[in-house]
Amino acid sequence: MAAVVRIPSEVAAELRYYIYALRDPRDGRVFYIGKGIGDRINAHVREAGKDPESERAKLRIINEIETAGLEVDLLFLRTGIEDEATSFVVEQAVIDGFAADGHPLTNLVRGHHSGSQGLATLPAVIARLRALPCPPIPEPIIMVKIQRGWGPDSTDQQIFEQTRGHWRIAPWVRDRAAFCLGVAYGVVRGVYRIDDWFPSEQPWDEGKDRWGFHGAPAGELGHIVGTQVRDVFGGRVMYRRYLDGYPGAIEDIAADDGMTKS
Repeated sequence: MAAVVRIPSEVAAELRYYIYALRDPRDGRVFYIGKGIGDRINAHVREAGKDPESERAKLRIINEIETAGLEVDLLFLRTGIEDEATSFVVEQAVIDGFAADGHPLTNLVRGHHSGSQGLATLPAVIARLRALPCPPIPEPIIMVKIQRGWGPDSTDQQIFEQTRGHWRIAPWVRDRAAFCLGVAYGVVRGVYRIDDWFPSEQPWDEGKDRWGFHGAPAGELGHIVGTQVRDVFGGRVMYRRYLDGYPGAIEDIAADDGMTKS
């Protein structure tokens, strides 16, 4: 392992809290973002040397770099942060910036309060902070729970793909349902017109009678997106039908977006 450049105490005092990055010199890609104080920026290199069998991706990359006879690039992204609370905020923002660009990191945690304050689309933030009850819907609809594949930064196309299938929907329901609502953490994330249904061709759905639908965003129900339907799903329920219309959400259901629990 390469010699570690220690941070003198007088330098650490000037640095205060800081945000740092670990960069792979082989391809110039950052693979980890962290916050620290004192000599923290050097800790990962020392950990890798102590535990060469570690399965953590961060330490595996460090070991690979050093096996190649190279050194991890240690970069300060921001120094002189006055307190730890602020450093958490800056760290999260940097991690989310990489995530928004589709840049993979080895961080095991997305950042402090990332679920409630981090990377998200504009509609997701509005729904997170002010999800009004869903009004009555007089149309024949179904609702499906999509939170396994949904994220606060999901695109419109990703939400549609998660909503459209594949589900165990009885023939008589498929015949009547006109719209489908994709729901994640009790909030409507997308509303789509159902044009027709097709059987799932995914190998893991074989023999399970699962279906998907062709359709498009339902502009006439666009005002429903971002409203809460927290009275609809409970436990392991993944699908609900309201073929005679949805009566509207219960207004006093407590908010619980679930995103801070991951």
